[in-house]
Amino acid sequence: MSTNQKVQCCTHGEMDYALVCTHLANQTENAEPVTYYVADDDSDPDRSSVENVWCGCCDEVLIREGDWNDVSEAHADIKVICIACLEQIKKHNVAGAF
Repeated sequence: MSTNQKVQCCTHGEMDYALVCTHLANQTENAEPVTYYVADDDSDPDRSSVENVWCGCCDEVLIREGDWNDVSEAHADIKVICIACLEQIKKHNVAGAF
């Protein structure tokens, strides 16, 4: 999926997309807020402009593994969502330092 493609959200219509871990994507509205992390490495010329967000549980696995790999990616089970849904997720949860 290139960065100029859109996703069709059943709530927000056609929108830009973001990538989030399954734990955040499937979080219910009344769930306790959790810490989330946003990929933020502007020094990497190969970095995608698509926003990538994962929860604290996924971050623990990422730290243990040392990088995104088969284990950490399987744990995160990344989902594609629209950026409006991502903003709702961020408002519900707590930003962590990355």
